[in-house]
Amino acid sequence: MITAPRLSQPNEDARPTAGRAVRALALPLAVLQLATIAAEIIVSFAFKPRYDWVTNTISELGVGGCTTEFDPRHGVEACSPLAGVMNGAMILSGICLILLAIVLRRSDGFGGLAGVLWAVAGAGSIATGLVSLDTSPVLHQIVSMPLFFGGPLAIAIGAFQFTGGPRVVGATLGCIALALGVVFSTTDWVYGFGGIIERLVIWPALAWVVFVAARARNHAAPSR
Repeated sequence: MITAPRLSQPNEDARPTAGRAVRALALPLAVLQLATIAAEIIVSFAFKPRYDWVTNTISELGVGGCTTEFDPRHGVEACSPLAGVMNGAMILSGICLILLAIVLRRSDGFGGLAGVLWAVAGAGSIATGLVSLDTSPVLHQIVSMPLFFGGPLAIAIGAFQFTGGPRVVGATLGCIALALGVVFSTTDWVYGFGGIIERLVIWPALAWVVFVAARARNHAAPSR
């Protein structure tokens, strides 16, 4: 008796391909999205006067030319000669986040709504790099909101796709970052501490992405 060949199901074909993509791309993309932190460090050395990591915001590093308009130290003319590096890093980081949202769409921490929020945060990072603070302060603030709130929300929601310690740490981290983001964006309570508060919102999100990507890569490793 001749039997018809068994047709593979789409999901069976997709899983090995998705696993290979996670193993090959997840961690490199996660590391590349840290470009914003590296750029902050590099660009801050060229910033005049001396960059204050507590007071000066990330956005000020992306302001081209010299101006007294944005530096919280009233009347101080601030110059960021390497503004293009900072803005370019924001764009690169955003592209990496969007690609990660695609690659890790079946992985814990990036599944469902969490993955959508990471993609939204990535789009916000790209827009923030394209619309610098000196281009339009109001528009810059608007386009940066998806990055500012998308990341913390993605952490908090995605944390419940884990169990044990990662769930507790992620949920706590996301909620704290989200609360700080609300305070930073809607009040003057942190005036003079804008730089450090802003980083407490954004940096944990970037670090969490590396953790999730590394974990997903390990879980996607072929069994021996």
